[in-house]
Amino acid sequence: MKKNYSLCLLTQGRNGTPEFSVSPRELRSGTKFPVNAENVLLASGFPCLDPDSGFPLSPTLQLNSDLGQYSTEFLECIATTELMRVNEATFRSYLIEPDNRLCVIGCSAEGLRQFVDTYGGILEIEPILLTTQAPDFPSAITAELTGETGNYTLHYSLRSPVIPERCTYCGACGPACPEGCLDEWLHIDFTLCSLCKTCEEVCPVDAIDIHGVEERTDNVPAVLLLEDVSLECPEDTGGIYRQETLHEFFATQFPFQVDEVVTCNTSLCQYSGKHRTGCTLCLDACTHNAIQKTGTGLLIDSVRCEECGSCIGVCPTGAMQYRRLGDASFIAYFRSLQIEPGTTVVLGSENVLHHLWWHKEQLRGPQTLFVELPRVATMSLFHLLFLYACGVGRVLLLDTNPEEQSGLKTQVALASSLIAAYWQQQDRIILTTPVQYLQIAADHHPSPVIKPVTLSPNDNRRKNLNRVLAFFTDATGRTTRIKKNRALPFARISCDNERCTQCYACLNECRIEALHTNQEQLALEYRPGLCVGCGVCLRVCPENALQMKQGALLDETFFSNTVLAEAEPMRCKECGKIFGTKKSYERVMAILSQKEEVDTLHFEHCEDCRVIRLFAGAE
Repeated sequence: MKKNYSLCLLTQGRNGTPEFSVSPRELRSGTKFPVNAENVLLASGFPCLDPDSGFPLSPTLQLNSDLGQYSTEFLECIATTELMRVNEATFRSYLIEPDNRLCVIGCSAEGLRQFVDTYGGILEIEPILLTTQAPDFPSAITAELTGETGNYTLHYSLRSPVIPERCTYCGACGPACPEGCLDEWLHIDFTLCSLCKTCEEVCPVDAIDIHGVEERTDNVPAVLLLEDVSLECPEDTGGIYRQETLHEFFATQFPFQVDEVVTCNTSLCQYSGKHRTGCTLCLDACTHNAIQKTGTGLLIDSVRCEECGSCIGVCPTGAMQYRRLGDASFIAYFRSLQIEPGTTVVLGSENVLHHLWWHKEQLRGPQTLFVELPRVATMSLFHLLFLYACGVGRVLLLDTNPEEQSGLKTQVALASSLIAAYWQQQDRIILTTPVQYLQIAADHHPSPVIKPVTLSPNDNRRKNLNRVLAFFTDATGRTTRIKKNRALPFARISCDNERCTQCYACLNECRIEALHTNQEQLALEYRPGLCVGCGVCLRVCPENALQMKQGALLDETFFSNTVLAEAEPMRCKECGKIFGTKKSYERVMAILSQKEEVDTLHFEHCEDCRVIRLFAGAE
């Protein structure tokens, strides 16, 4: 390889402040990283080439140093920003030991015996013989398998003619059997047994019931079905194997590390576990069955999670976060870099960027910033529009199989259409392959954004998306419409004021705060820009006063509060405190008027005065 590679180092200086340096580096296959780990905070490089460096390596810094036309000052800015990103990426990480328990079900005693003899020394095998018999295996008459990977439950029935607790091993039963089917191991061969019950009759302690059956339930992590075993299986067959797929089970018999880099903040998630309804975009996007519905919301199974990022990219509220580069870190990252207007930002995994770096002679072009992102599928509509609102000329997302990224393709298509509608610019967000990128890398696109958008990293994704869209509207003076589409989380809620009683049950489920209340005016208010169209509010409304229409018109009302319903307040007759609405009071009175001997006078008072009146009346 040529010697024109750079080594960027961010080290801890003598006075405690970071020091940055750039020097040539000669690469030789198989050689160690040329720097001692002492005092190094971060260096340019690829972890796949130098896995034992002892300090963080930044593909982002390596590419921009070798392929970009950047000053040492800007490279230092990249280095410090990359270090900030590394330090902010916190998540749980732990090691899971393999579970070598395996329930093996077979119809042939010989086949089952052969498997136990072969693998019994390395696996904890629970053998079950189905439909046939053998003295050395439990013989099941029926079997039912339920559960999921790692936690299967096997219910089965065994013939159990001999009651061990009663048997004294007197030997009377065996010789008395006319068929000779009861041996010294107290095993009855039912292929010979005529069910004459002679053994029962001669047993002095009533230890034999020829029709006896024992019900058993076993919990097992994995199941192997031998030969032609026919058994109805649950939907989740991830831990159920056949002989031809046994290698897949052995592949799980090694310790493996789990990084909980995909998390769900249920306080932002618009799926209601209590009502079993709401936003399920992440569930629809997950192809690994790693997200489950629970009574308290959505739960991520980090063992099953493949870190593909699809659930994160489609999440409209930001409840789903990628801990390697969360929303707050993403905003802070690009805000720290202060990118020149018109810069092309290229996002891709380490492997993708390594491929580009290898072809570096083809990539020298103006104003291109390469950023390593393990999973480009984590990019949502917000991320893409935010980059454009920062003055980025074009965003290129590189993936080796873009056709498989259906969720990301939807986000890219919507982002592109919004940029075209607001800014009259085409092809500013592109999802492509590394090979195709090599053909378009030299193109340059200036940005029409004069002043970058300002966002708060502490706000959730939906609020920040709302600010970006408002920024587009203010900067261009244009409005646009998002058409009805289930995959696009935009909707408009309306309310029948005559039906609404201001019970505010809807507020409890609107965690994104699209619905909120004005307590002084007893008004139900709504901000369309925050609404993700989950529909939970419609489900919980006891009066069926709410309606929802998919899609959105991004005009002034989209970004401002709208009063959906308001009512005349009910004031306490004693102290004047507002404690409800006259409408709800009148409804309660109408119901109570049909009851006999109900004192309704105290209902005209607030909760405090009501208690005082009740105690005063008792005295």
